[in-house]
Amino acid sequence: MIFTLTPNPALDITYAVPRLHVGESHRVSVTGVHAGGKGLNVAGVLACMGVDHVAIAPVGERQRDFFVEDAAQRGLRLRLVESPAGTRRSVSVFGADGKATVLNEQGDVQPQEVWDEMIAMVRTSCTPGDVLTVSGSVPPFTSEDVLVDLCRTAVDAGAELVVDGRGNWVREVLRTTPALVKPNASEAASMTGATDPRESARALVEMGAWAAVVSQGADGLVLVTATGRVIEARPLTPSEGNATGAGDALTAAIAAGLDGTPRDAVDWPEVLRVGIAWSAAAVRQTVAGVIDRTDVVALLDDVEVTDLS
Repeated sequence: MIFTLTPNPALDITYAVPRLHVGESHRVSVTGVHAGGKGLNVAGVLACMGVDHVAIAPVGERQRDFFVEDAAQRGLRLRLVESPAGTRRSVSVFGADGKATVLNEQGDVQPQEVWDEMIAMVRTSCTPGDVLTVSGSVPPFTSEDVLVDLCRTAVDAGAELVVDGRGNWVREVLRTTPALVKPNASEAASMTGATDPRESARALVEMGAWAAVVSQGADGLVLVTATGRVIEARPLTPSEGNATGAGDALTAAIAAGLDGTPRDAVDWPEVLRVGIAWSAAAVRQTVAGVIDRTDVVALLDDVEVTDLS
């Protein structure tokens, strides 16, 4: 089973405009209003591909009904922790030129009792062979110890941990808890000081990750594992469109590849090939957390995988 945890969910609003002009007024069409945040986007992609999952997230009382209704419509299995803190909004303005401008609210501080309930939910849900993804931003003033406890709880329960986040809390997790980390190139550089994606992936492994996948957008990705595997994968034909949810689609593919599979049995070339295809399929959508199976089938053969081990 794959569990996705979203520490800082959002009400995702997507606007379409012919072109975004800074400093001017725009008439927009609303192309989507969804329960969002990176972990929920991961769950959305898994739902599109028929992969069993449970999405865990803290949601404000006033937004709860919308999240439940949206999840039901999209086929997301949702486990909510009700919070007195309101749920933030994220506005994506998508132009016909394929460029997206995203405006993210920070979110409100989550009370300790909400974190305690999420940690308890992870403890009672995860079992050996499961996967827990922890994705996206965290609310302001969140204690690093809370995030470390949450991640360690999943690993202690026997689950594989996939972290797609940024900040010092990721470093703290890696000091004590084995995890696969999946930053983009700029996030990896900020965490390691290495600007070359392969070198930053190696640095993340040295920091404690058992595997690091560094994504580079249209240039593909690089994987480095603690056992010495080095694999690069890239799309042969760059996709044009909205790249907002591409990283979440990659996280979903990685989680699906790890689910129920021991580390030494993971078929990394195939997992990364699928990850590139799912990411490219996400770029074709105007909203994050959605891919089309038909697109995936067409894109699977448009991936180059190179094993450099």
